[in-house]
Amino acid sequence: MIKKFKLPSGIHDHLPDDCYSRRIVEGKLIDCFRHYGYNEIETPVLERYELFDSGVGKVELSKLFKVTDVDGELLILRPDITMPISRIVCTKLGEGSHKLCYIGKSFSAIENEGKLREFTQAGVEMMGAQGGDVDIEIVMLAIKSLIAAGLEDFQIEIGHVGFFKGLLDAFKVCEEDREVLINSIESKNGIKLYNLSQEMDSRLPEALSRLPMLFGGEEVLYTAEKMCLNSEMRRAVEELKCLYAGIKALGYDKYLCFDMSSVGKMKYYSGMVMRGINKNLGRSILAGGRYDGLCDAFGKHIPAVGFAIGIGYLVTALGNQNKLMQAPRVDCVVGYSPEMMAKAEERVNSLRSQGYNAICSFATDKNRLEECKREVGAKFALYICEKGEERL
Repeated sequence: MIKKFKLPSGIHDHLPDDCYSRRIVEGKLIDCFRHYGYNEIETPVLERYELFDSGVGKVELSKLFKVTDVDGELLILRPDITMPISRIVCTKLGEGSHKLCYIGKSFSAIENEGKLREFTQAGVEMMGAQGGDVDIEIVMLAIKSLIAAGLEDFQIEIGHVGFFKGLLDAFKVCEEDREVLINSIESKNGIKLYNLSQEMDSRLPEALSRLPMLFGGEEVLYTAEKMCLNSEMRRAVEELKCLYAGIKALGYDKYLCFDMSSVGKMKYYSGMVMRGINKNLGRSILAGGRYDGLCDAFGKHIPAVGFAIGIGYLVTALGNQNKLMQAPRVDCVVGYSPEMMAKAEERVNSLRSQGYNAICSFATDKNRLEECKREVGAKFALYICEKGEERL
């Protein structure tokens, strides 16, 4: 293939049928967010590099798409939307809590097999509020959002960074070793994890080996409770028990499962973490959690919790379940003689009000209207002229 026709890896075109399905899904998600009081916000695709160069939201320069402004300033294509929203909340919105939602593109320069480098996300941020009730609301909204999109057979997998952090504190693991252990756990690299832990406290390998088994329903929390070695681990388990009780009281506990080895981006998250999983998809559809330290980079401590849904992955999961809405077939295409354009528009509106998928063509003669009918695959065509209406 000639190089100019070939897309960069991790970048996709979206053809008409795909765009139709995606817009329907996106609309359902935004409608769901608004239904529960979240107001839409939009942030620029381009940001200064400094935004992602400090604090818990720091991103390595090698993972970012970079461009140079006309004055030589380094700009980046945003790798996520949460950090820009934190910037807005800290600099442009007033005190108090803010319920915000969004839909937009993010970018990653990393080329991992099967991972998109340009991707659309829809998500919510609850800024300025904390407590068990707030976390319950966010988890419930995650469940409601996927249901609203039409997805079946999914679960929200819940963890808590405090449990793992407390475990490492108990064994006095240094910062450098923590990073390696976290990466090994997230990549499910059991051999590397075992080898690393052998070099540390002799009791640590046994404790780490039990983490992958802490996966499942409510019973996992009681097993984890027996493993607690300090107050931080106990607090993490207690928070998850309260969260589960709240979701269960609302009747949605069937969508929950727990994974006490789930740590996410350890520095990024400060409490509960979650991801939406579907057994027929190899990647998470949804990811999020609590990140109370994110706004500290702007000189303000604002508790925050939220999640983002990968539109591409969600659409794929819906397609696997035959739950995608397909673009409807055109029932009728309407053409007209030049002086009858207004009448033709009225006729299209009338047909639509009767449930027909009718479109208005700029065809001003019957031959062109016949061509248009074939092109769009319409069932029939109407030609409007001074003499009246003719069906083709």
